[in-house]
Amino acid sequence: MSKDIVTQKQLLYERVEVDKDELFALLGSLIQINSENFGSHGNEAACAEYVKNYGEALGYQAEIYSPVDILDFEKHPDYLAGRGLEARRNCTITVPGKQHEKKLMLAAHIDTVEIGDESKWAFPPLCGMVRDGRILGRGACDDKYGVAASLFLFKKMKELGIELQYDLLFTGYCDEEHGGSNGALAACLKYPCDDYLNLDCKNFEIWNCGVGGGELVFQVKSKDAVDNCSKVLEGLNLAEKHFREFAERRRAELESNPIFAGTIVARNALRIMNFAAGGQGGTDMDSGYFKVTYYTDKTESEINDELVELKKAVDKEFEELGLCALQIKKTTRFFHYVKSEENNRIVSLLKEAGEENGKHLCEKGACLSDLPMFVLYGSPRAVCFGIGADFHRPGGAHQTNEYVECDKFVEFTKIVGGFLLDY
Repeated sequence: MSKDIVTQKQLLYERVEVDKDELFALLGSLIQINSENFGSHGNEAACAEYVKNYGEALGYQAEIYSPVDILDFEKHPDYLAGRGLEARRNCTITVPGKQHEKKLMLAAHIDTVEIGDESKWAFPPLCGMVRDGRILGRGACDDKYGVAASLFLFKKMKELGIELQYDLLFTGYCDEEHGGSNGALAACLKYPCDDYLNLDCKNFEIWNCGVGGGELVFQVKSKDAVDNCSKVLEGLNLAEKHFREFAERRRAELESNPIFAGTIVARNALRIMNFAAGGQGGTDMDSGYFKVTYYTDKTESEINDELVELKKAVDKEFEELGLCALQIKKTTRFFHYVKSEENNRIVSLLKEAGEENGKHLCEKGACLSDLPMFVLYGSPRAVCFGIGADFHRPGGAHQTNEYVECDKFVEFTKIVGGFLLDY
């Protein structure tokens, strides 16, 4: 490593520490912009505009675009329809380097899950305030900290006169939540780069492998009019019993996978997300459904074959109960199982930057992230890195009272900055 790079890194680390309140305020401003993703539609446009304005204020080119603006995007094999993409936006900022032969993209998604019932929050969901060493609000740890860190580093490097040897891009992309991935796919197709670092991850981990799977809805309906839900409930329980066998196969395969064995991903290879029969006020008693998320390292065709056999077995029993054939519908894309390149330079550089900042970074596997888009259509070296909190932790991703810890946010920003200078 040259003496100039060492000096620049030290200056950048010091500037991040000195200006950390500016970093926190930037994240707070992003949190205050409502960018909820509802699956069939989303309102990321205002957040994309914020990113564009920030980049242009620094003197850099910034472009807002919808995924469907890309030629033949809807014909792509991994395009997911029914997401209202015409009104949804990505924004990509380009920071030109001394040379243009090499390009690196940082990426982070600008959409969030729904706020939900605001009465369950201990603070306004879009407050973006700093309190007790935490930055509070929807999107704080999933994933607006990645957006804020990137923009902040662009500004600090410009203030310090640091010019990189390569072109650096940042994309704030739409439609990550609810199994979308259209925004990540669009970023890769519109801005081909040598490498991609997606800043959406947990616990200072580096995700170099992504488990496959997705979300399914199993729908049950009575052939005849009924005055209570008992028949539908029996059908739901019957279908769920058959699906448990499917789930056990998923757990077994992930426990035999060295990357996922003994992890929460393998333990939670099946998650029941919703289970309901009938409707409010005694309505719709002839129908019900349950929704599940599952993880796998099998291919989509292998999973589809299993679901066909599962449906056949259930339909025979449904006929005897007077129920219609079981309906199985995908509500997200199918996520492909992917693994980044072995002996990955991106991983090595992240680990080196981590050690410089007192953090030992480890490689782990992801569940249903956008890593497959970046690996399959961006670069085989693409990985995810971040500091979000797990779904099951209070204040973690998708939880009420979401937050990110200030100290970790500063450490994360320094590591990313060090990586950029070493790349």
